[in-house]
Amino acid sequence: MKHFKLLLLIFLFPVFQSTAQHFIPGHFFYPAFEKGKYGYINSTGQWNISPKFEWCDYFYEGKAIAKEKGKYGFIDVKGDWVIKPTYDTIKHYSEGLAAVASRNEEGSLNWDFIDSIGTHLNLKVPALSNVTSFSDGRAIGTEDGFLNFYFFNKKGSVVYEANGFYMDENRIADYSEGLLHVYTGEGRSTFVDTSGTIWGNGEFENCGDFHSGMAWFQSNTKYGFINKKGEIIIPAEYDSVGNFSDGIALVKVNMKYDANEMKMKDGVVEYLDKEGKKITPAIYSEGTSFADGYAFVKYNGLYGFINTEGNVAIDYQFEKGQNFFRGLAYVKKDNHWEYINTKGNKVY
Repeated sequence: MKHFKLLLLIFLFPVFQSTAQHFIPGHFFYPAFEKGKYGYINSTGQWNISPKFEWCDYFYEGKAIAKEKGKYGFIDVKGDWVIKPTYDTIKHYSEGLAAVASRNEEGSLNWDFIDSIGTHLNLKVPALSNVTSFSDGRAIGTEDGFLNFYFFNKKGSVVYEANGFYMDENRIADYSEGLLHVYTGEGRSTFVDTSGTIWGNGEFENCGDFHSGMAWFQSNTKYGFINKKGEIIIPAEYDSVGNFSDGIALVKVNMKYDANEMKMKDGVVEYLDKEGKKITPAIYSEGTSFADGYAFVKYNGLYGFINTEGNVAIDYQFEKGQNFFRGLAYVKKDNHWEYINTKGNKVY
């Protein structure tokens, strides 16, 4: 039997959930590892692209990042190079463009964007220390860390510069549903739209990004949710929360402060719909946000999956695991890692 690793990079790369994405070439190709090289398997565990790369990522918009001789480029679903591996670092395609960077003689990265055939945008701002991928028609580039940052359109022109607000360098900056989370000069949370117009008056201590039309907000030590009008839809009464996904949010209650670790710990996981109604009983000690219509939860020491109705979809039987990503989940059962589909059947 062949053994390989399936790389579920759900915490590093966004998951696009539109139906149209399912028909994009390579969407159901999964990076896998065998005998020191990476390639791609399909949802039944068969090789689509034989292992031949130093590293590779999931496909986005029909192309995937791959590595050869220490450099990065893009391949197509046949495993052929469509953008040769000449870059020191790159990000996956988003809205038809990909961020790429090469190191100069001083060792600093010079960032730019390329289109689907590798043509550079030639950004008008020099010495960018980092850029985001495009989202809602905008990308963000920074000089000097996160002190000076600029907003680009798809022509590579600066649409506007930050004025009167800033971003947290420890938080990934990206537009979500047309709004970007930023901080005012007084350190309060607010949002800007794609034209640079500030939304709200910084009335919240801290906020999350908008997902499913909702964003979490913090009031003292508790969390709730607001809509895009800034109205409080779910009051701040939870110890911890996650973003809405598939119209459902994870929340935690009954957490306790650990003075030694100086943080809140333990507690019980629940799931809420957009009206604040609980869809699960308060029985889970751990849980994840929903992905592909399922959440990974822990009950009585074992993990299983629930669906968006709050019902158990795959029984509690796993020792560890990860969320579903494009139809497969990576789980540990009887001290062995395996890959299952949404029916709970072992794929490999």
